[in-house]
Order: sequence, then C-alpha cells, then structure tokens
Amino acid sequence: MKKTSGLRRCAAAWALSLSLLAPVAAEATVVVPLSRTELVAQSDVVVRATVVDATSRWNETHTQIITLTRLHVTETLKGANVASELVLRQFGGEVDGLVSHVSGDARLVAGQDAVFFLRGGNGVVYLTALAQAVYYVQAPTGGAPVAQRNLSGLTFAATSSGAAVNTFYEPAPEAAEGLAQLRASVQQAVRGGR
Repeated sequence: MKKTSGLRRCAAAWALSLSLLAPVAAEATVVVPLSRTELVAQSDVVVRATVVDATSRWNETHTQIITLTRLHVTETLKGANVASELVLRQFGGEVDGLVSHVSGDARLVAGQDAVFFLRGGNGVVYLTALAQAVYYVQAPTGGAPVAQRNLSGLTFAATSSGAAVNTFYEPAPEAAEGLAQLRASVQQAVRGGR
C-alpha cells in the first residue's frame, strides 16, 4: 500500500512539473518598443483623423481577412500633400462568419478621433507599429483634449546594447497626455529635435 501511495505522489509530482513546463496559451504580439522619435522617423505620414467607417473582406489571394478603414484627415503633422481621406489596411476582421483577430493591433470604431502614425502603400496606408501607432483622442468635459495609447495585447522585447532579445515584458498602461504636448513632440521630431 505504501509503495502505491509513493508512486501516485511521484506521478502527481511529475504531471505537475510537466504542466508547469508546458507553454501557456497567451494572446500577445511581440514587438520592439518604439520611442516617439522612432515612430515619427519610421512613419511616412502622421495625421489626426476621424474614423469614418470600416469594411472587412478577403485579401486578393483569399488567404487572409483584411479590414479597410476610411479615415477623414483633420490635421497633418508629418507628410506632404496628404489626401483628406486615407484608407487604412489592417489584418483581421469578420467575413462569412469567420473572425480573424490580430492581438496588439489598434481597434477602431466609427467616429473615433485619433493621431495615426502611418506608412504608405499602394493606395492604402498601414499602421507603423500596430497599437503603438495610434493615440486615441478624448475631449474631457471642460478640459483640453488628451491622447492615450492602448497597448494591451502587445509584449515588448528588449535588447541590451544591440544584442539579441533577452527580456520580454508587458507594457504598463500609459497615462493620457495633452494633445498639444503630443502635437509639439511630433513636430519637434519631424524637425530633427530642433
């Protein structure tokens, strides 16, 4: 009887240790964190815009669901000859009852006001760095507008001295900042820090 009890404890301990070593299902996209200066440098266009509407469909090869979101540009912070309307292309959406979701990408709804850091494409624009590239603008009652990113769904990968990735961490929620402050820091980065 004692031998069976010992085997059960050993088997239970073995099962527990294997379960602790098994990968945990997590929903996060691993990215390198970008500073505001890096975001500006890597973006072709930085605009404040309002989300007009969004349409999901299959891509050209019918292998990926994409969402095309129309943005009405209200202010250009970087870029020349920016159209008054841009079409933002993102992976994910819902088509034919199938839902595709990219963790860590910006979620946009009609009527939303935001500052977007964008790269140009063939008739469309793309977010420069997923959720890092969108500052949602809110106008508190009686106060100046503020902007804030939502980085949930992202995991940051950090390096030291240009070496291989050696640390992964969840970004802390960011505090809202004044829209005027965001605008000024983007314009300073566009001017090269001057």
